[in-house]
Amino acid sequence: GNDAIIKRGVITRNEEVRKPLLCNDTGDKKFVIAYDPARSRDNSVILVGEIYDFEQVDGSLDTRMRLVNCINLVDVGKKIKSPMQTPDQIEYLKKVILDYNAGADAYGNIVGIYIDAGSGGGGVNIADYLMPDWTDATGIVHRGLIDKVYSAEYVKKFPNAVDKIHLMSPAAYKSEMYEAMIELMNQDKISFTASYDNKDYLTVFDIDEELLKKERERISKELKSENLDEKEFEKKLSEKMDDIQSVKTKVIKLDWEDKIALANMDALKEELVNMVRKKRDSGKDSFELIPEKANKLHDDRAYTAVMTAFCLMSERRKSITQKKRSSSPSDISKLFQVRAPKKVTRF
Repeated sequence: GNDAIIKRGVITRNEEVRKPLLCNDTGDKKFVIAYDPARSRDNSVILVGEIYDFEQVDGSLDTRMRLVNCINLVDVGKKIKSPMQTPDQIEYLKKVILDYNAGADAYGNIVGIYIDAGSGGGGVNIADYLMPDWTDATGIVHRGLIDKVYSAEYVKKFPNAVDKIHLMSPAAYKSEMYEAMIELMNQDKISFTASYDNKDYLTVFDIDEELLKKERERISKELKSENLDEKEFEKKLSEKMDDIQSVKTKVIKLDWEDKIALANMDALKEELVNMVRKKRDSGKDSFELIPEKANKLHDDRAYTAVMTAFCLMSERRKSITQKKRSSSPSDISKLFQVRAPKKVTRF
């Protein structure tokens, strides 16, 4: 409706037909992991987003995110025929972290692990179990994980723990995280998997990016010789690019984890479009499910989505500040350099 914080059309505009990513398939991708734990009534959800650099038309890089996997630990528990109690959830979270880190030193492929620190799910207690070094099922020892700000008193006790955890208190961050999600969605910086039709396969478009790049360069070179204005140039370039046959279709089979991930992603989108803003005098608005859906839907998946959006916002800010720092004083001084006037010989 009109009060929805994110319109369904905005989500549809940012959907892509692609298979969920269940691990770091190349070994060098960067991921954010968001975890909203629950003990009984609500779902325990883990959401994974890939943070990547998108090359824009002018050649500059823009930090964006694609949501690649959504895991409801209740679903997983049913599949492996064991209840997902808190210790089981912690073990599963560790497995997810390893799958997406792909062996990088100091969890180098994990941008951050965001955990809801609300009292209901016991996120703070779960973070305590992640601090010590631990051994996986194959006998390999891994360093612990810690939030050095939230758990500052434990830093000396666990000096080997890597600062990757972010415990997010709803009272402090919930409003800011939702605002980040709204802003980034409206700017088309976050993409979702396309709506799932419950089939055993996906039909995806395979675009030959290399061919497109070469043809774009060739056509641009030809058009530049015609001395067109910018508007006419872009129009003709677009028309000629449309004539190039660079798209093929291929069928990708889905396994049970893919199907569950796609179904959970659709449930996430449904939660997001049913969230509304509630105005508050304090200036920090609250965000809740619409009344008619409050007892039918959960908001756990939506909450993990806003945690990943907050991470993306932080990474985008970092990239801006790093660009500013990379400008050396000599580069900046060149902008303000005044050339000395040429010496004129008088006769």
